[in-house]
Amino acid sequence: MSEQSNEAPQQNARDNEGKNRFKKTMLNIGSSLRRISNQTGGISIKYFRSPSSIFWSIVYPVILILLFGAMFGRTIDTNYSLDVYDLDKSTESEKLITALSDLPGLTINEIEEEIDLVDDWLNEKNKVILLEIPETYGLRVSLNLTSNLKVYYDPSSATAKVILEIIEEAVSMENIFHLEIDLKYDLLLENFYTNELSFIDSLVPGIIMITISTIALFTSLSYDLEEKRSGILQKLATTPANKFEWIISKQIWQIFLAILAGLLTVLFALIFNFNAGSLHPLMLVYIVFGTMTFSGIAMILVRVITNPDGVIIASVLITIPQILLSGALVPLDSFPELLQFISRIFPLYYLTEGMRFLMLEATSAMWWRFFLISASMAIGFFVIGIFATNWKKDR
Repeated sequence: MSEQSNEAPQQNARDNEGKNRFKKTMLNIGSSLRRISNQTGGISIKYFRSPSSIFWSIVYPVILILLFGAMFGRTIDTNYSLDVYDLDKSTESEKLITALSDLPGLTINEIEEEIDLVDDWLNEKNKVILLEIPETYGLRVSLNLTSNLKVYYDPSSATAKVILEIIEEAVSMENIFHLEIDLKYDLLLENFYTNELSFIDSLVPGIIMITISTIALFTSLSYDLEEKRSGILQKLATTPANKFEWIISKQIWQIFLAILAGLLTVLFALIFNFNAGSLHPLMLVYIVFGTMTFSGIAMILVRVITNPDGVIIASVLITIPQILLSGALVPLDSFPELLQFISRIFPLYYLTEGMRFLMLEATSAMWWRFFLISASMAIGFFVIGIFATNWKKDR
């Protein structure tokens, strides 16, 4: 009887201890969230006092989309022209030419003159692609035999590669309804978004990611250099706040600015007939990834480079090559192979391509590859940046 009477108070003591521990944990979490909220508010006030931060976050994306939209959004010619050299002049070859001419966005120009050397003719006429129908095409088709179509093209021309894709699609349809027809040419580089997105549609993800990389990198550098110069981190180290809370506070504000910049980019892209229906909710995840990646890079630069001028120079050296070589503005298939290989080392490449694949319906496998690489880079750079941030005064 006495044992039962002793167990009851012990059980009550354990219950009370558990409740107190839970209450203490919730109080600590609540205090941490309040500090993060207060710090985020302080960072936002500091932001609105900085004209340069306002420029990079609000004015810069608007300027980019208006500039590149005006350059490419309206003036780009989406109607391609294909020269066809018909050596057969048969009913079957005419059917093929008619099928090609019925494709949207493709105008057929039949060559009537005799061509001795096609390469010379292309150079003389300043052409980038020509489709040659062989003399035996109609006969072989009537006998249910394969007939090879020959395409001459300039591999350095992005326009030629787009037309190649159109030809391949048309020939595939002919194969379905008639017989196997081989399309012979030296090289075919697939561009997964060419046929489904307009230029302005594929440009918007690049502008958004360029803006986010610039905002996250340069505004983070501005904050971090100011903190390093003023010693605010050392002062915060004497308060209940910790390094993680401070960095999360800044990151929340950076993500808000990135989303704002993305919305502004989309809004002004509508001027150039951007298809807002191509947007995908998961693009917000890429915006978070982009912010984490370049904020992490900024924290690392501030830690490893002691000279503020050196930090700025290093950030420019990181930003400019990415903008030019990541495919954010110019399709990569127009680059030499070496530059295409170099582009794969830039985070901006994976972020931009991942967003573009989200705008398509049939590229889920490709999207996951870019998603995982982008997530790995974001988490990696951000975690390294957290560990690189020093709350103690540098000696």
